[in-house]
Amino acid sequence: MVMAMHILTEDEFGQLQEESIKNNGRRLLNHDGFDEIWQLENNFYTELSYEVELRPGLILGIGDAIQHQDLKHWSIHGFPYPLISKFHISGNLRTLTPGIKEIPDDYVERVGENYLFYLPNVDEIHHSLGGEHNLDLTISIDINVFKTFVRGFELLPTPLQTLIDESYPTRFHYPVGEVTPAMFAVLQQILKPPFQGMMKRMYLESRVLELLALQLNQFLHRERAIRAVANLRPIDIEKAYHARDIIINRAENPPSLFELAQLVGLGDRKLRYCFREVFGTTVFGYLHDYRMEQAKVMLAGSKMQVAEVANAVGYSHLGYFAKAFKQRFGISPKELQLGKKIMS
Repeated sequence: MVMAMHILTEDEFGQLQEESIKNNGRRLLNHDGFDEIWQLENNFYTELSYEVELRPGLILGIGDAIQHQDLKHWSIHGFPYPLISKFHISGNLRTLTPGIKEIPDDYVERVGENYLFYLPNVDEIHHSLGGEHNLDLTISIDINVFKTFVRGFELLPTPLQTLIDESYPTRFHYPVGEVTPAMFAVLQQILKPPFQGMMKRMYLESRVLELLALQLNQFLHRERAIRAVANLRPIDIEKAYHARDIIINRAENPPSLFELAQLVGLGDRKLRYCFREVFGTTVFGYLHDYRMEQAKVMLAGSKMQVAEVANAVGYSHLGYFAKAFKQRFGISPKELQLGKKIMS
């Protein structure tokens, strides 16, 4: 009989981290005058964690962890709670939020995607899988700091307007979209800043604000695209997004168009029409672009071999993968790993 995995309480998880620092790691406070670094190692994971207070209420966090075995732990959010912007450069994180009506009970934050969320008064269970290399960047913005950037609602995505206008805003967790080449370039600059001390802090703040601007612009364009397909029924738009999620989840071995249509409850012809209206491309055109973007992130953000990356994104033939990658980005996978240039 397989025994259920123990879920660590928030206190137990905190104690695990403290013991990991004490026994197998270290903590550097004010490493560069304004930041904090943790090096942790235990039976579950090895992690390098970096936190920078860019200004009061604006915090940058970078986590780089190798997961040795599965781990589940509770995370309890209070109130007030900041707006969180998150970018997954490597690895996936599954989260369970039982009984919270505004967000799914069970969702996965995936490599190559970026997210925006506001989740006060929420109890979550984070589930990290053994064997994963998780590299993510998180920006935490106090709501009052966020308000200082806003002079009007007209250019703000609708879900964020409640953060400005209401005392108790509605909770949300939005998958904004794929990490774009422009976002990826800024992420690389943040991960490898060319300065130290005060100049480093100024440089990081400017890059973080640029990254936020890119994310909010992507969010706004997605919202406008949804409005632009007003000729579709809301249920058909939802089914198009459901189809998108399925092909992303099964990118290594995607279903046929006929099977995909059955899974979302549409005819294959109707699915083709709805998908193109919502995403501006075909189902398998979207899958191809998604695979290439995932490959780009993995090649630049990990030490995986080109053949491993090709297999991870669903290509069994290395030559076909290399040809498709060069057609998409103008350089070969190996050239990207060698740092020839960052795609624009």
